[in-house]
Amino acid sequence: MKVVATLKTIKKKHKVLLVSLIIMAVGTNIFGLYIGNIYYQKVCMLNVNPATTGLDYYKSSFNYQRFTQLESYNISMKSSFGYQLQGTYIFNPTPTNNTVILLHGIGCDRWESMKYSDMYLDMGFNVLAYDSRAQGSSGGKDITLGFFEKTDLDNAIRWVTWVNPNAIIGVHGESLGAVTALLQAEVNPSKKNVNFYVVDCPYSDLWELMSIKISGDFRPSFQPTAAFILFYANIIALIKSHFSLHAVSPITEICDINTPILFIHGSNDTFIPASMSLELYLRKKDPKGIYISPGAEHAMSYLRNKKEYSAKVKQFLTENNMLKQ
Repeated sequence: MKVVATLKTIKKKHKVLLVSLIIMAVGTNIFGLYIGNIYYQKVCMLNVNPATTGLDYYKSSFNYQRFTQLESYNISMKSSFGYQLQGTYIFNPTPTNNTVILLHGIGCDRWESMKYSDMYLDMGFNVLAYDSRAQGSSGGKDITLGFFEKTDLDNAIRWVTWVNPNAIIGVHGESLGAVTALLQAEVNPSKKNVNFYVVDCPYSDLWELMSIKISGDFRPSFQPTAAFILFYANIIALIKSHFSLHAVSPITEICDINTPILFIHGSNDTFIPASMSLELYLRKKDPKGIYISPGAEHAMSYLRNKKEYSAKVKQFLTENNMLKQ
C-alpha cells in the first residue's frame, strides 16, 4: 500500500509539474507575442508626424527655386501588391533619357531624398523620386524594411525603362532606401535594367541591426533579451506582413551582384554603424567604391560634406563609364 501511495504521490507531483510547465510556456509565449507585437508596431507601422514631412518641410534642403523652374510632373505607379506609388519626375534642362531613381529613408517621403536631385541634375540626369509603401502619399499598410519595397522599386525601374528606352538608369537610396536598392540589385543581374547603385548608410543585415539596437549597442548582457524580442517580433511580422526579418539581409547576396555599387556612410553614424557599409563593400566584387563621410551622422553625409560627396559620386560614375569625361 505504501508503494501504491508513493506512486500516486509521484504521479501527482509530475502532473503538477507538467501543468506548471504548460502554464509557464503559454505565459511566456503570450508575453513574447505581446512584446514582439509592440516592437513590430514601432518599426513597421510608423505614425509619422505630417509636420515633419512633405515639400514645405524639406524644400530648404535642395534648390527649390530651380525645381520650380524645371519641367516636372507627379506620377502614379501601380504596385504589384495593388496600391499606388506616388512620385515626382523631374526633367533635366538638357534633354536626356538617363534617369536616377531616389529612395528615401524610413519615416520620410520623396521630398527628403530630393536633396540628391541637385547633384544628379548637374550631372545631366532626369530624376524620379517616389514615396515608399506606407509612407508619404503612397498606399500600402506596412513598412517591410526593404522586403516588399524591392518589388516596388523593380516596378519603378520598369516604368522608367518604358518612358525612357535605352537609358542609363541609376538608383540612389538612403538608409531603408539603400537596403531596398541592394535587395533589388540581387535580381538586377538577370534583368540588367539598372546601370549603377549608390547606397548611403545601408544596414548589412536587419536581424543583426535590430539586435544591436535592442541590446544597447553591443552590451552582451542584453543580447538574450534582444534574441527573445526578435524571435516573437519575427513571428508577428510573418503573420501580419508576410515577411521574415531574416530575409532582409543584403550581405547574404552581395557577392553575386555585378552591377557597380558605391557605398557611402557617415563616420559618426550611431543609428546604423559604418562598419556595415564596410562589410558590404569588402564582400562585393568589383566594380565598387566606398566613401566614408567625415564627421557625418546618420543620413547626413551629403548635407555635411556636399562638395566632397558630389565629387565622389561623379568620380565613381565617370570611372564606370556612366558619365563622359
